[in-house]
Amino acid sequence: MKTLKYALKYEWYNLLLLLLPFIVIPFIWDLLPAQLPTHWNWQGEIDGYSSRITGLLILPLINIGVYALLLYLPVIDPKKRITVNQKPIPVLRTLMVVLLTGIHGWVIFNGLGTEIQSQGWLYLVLAVFFLVMGNYLRTIKPNYFIGIRVPWALENAENWKETHRLGSYVWVAGGLSLILLFPFLPLQTYATLFTVVVIALALIPAVYSFYLYKTQS
Repeated sequence: MKTLKYALKYEWYNLLLLLLPFIVIPFIWDLLPAQLPTHWNWQGEIDGYSSRITGLLILPLINIGVYALLLYLPVIDPKKRITVNQKPIPVLRTLMVVLLTGIHGWVIFNGLGTEIQSQGWLYLVLAVFFLVMGNYLRTIKPNYFIGIRVPWALENAENWKETHRLGSYVWVAGGLSLILLFPFLPLQTYATLFTVVVIALALIPAVYSFYLYKTQS
């Protein structure tokens, strides 16, 4: 109950965004085709469709589920290491709500006949996500849910601190690079670069954490 009161008081804007699709859907239901575009290939071309009810409802329901999970992390955390307003969890909640609401909007606009080359812009939105989260990585305290949760970092507070310190630099650099290069690269080339950067964001901090573990042991 306290967690829900917190959301109503401090994150009402997230709750409004979560409710927005259910307010809009009744007004546009009859304007949409029986099959909605829900998947795009590397060239930004539609290559997958879902039924109208699935295309309209699955993302809003996933959005609610993700938000609820992030909101109630302190309740299910066995070690009670995190709180509902601990950085960067509130930021992460808002980023996820905005991201999934935006993707749902893309689905609707494409269904209404307004073709949007969604794939490229989705990459850009994720690059902004990496940049923003990179600024917060170093503030994350050891926990089982958020952050670079490799075993060597979870077992040692100093390892966790240094791993997330490096991870912060790597995520900011990766996100910023993807944002700056977005206007200059063909979509397929950019998609390949995006994949390489994402792998680097995961691997570099993990390898560094293992290096710290070996040198400290």
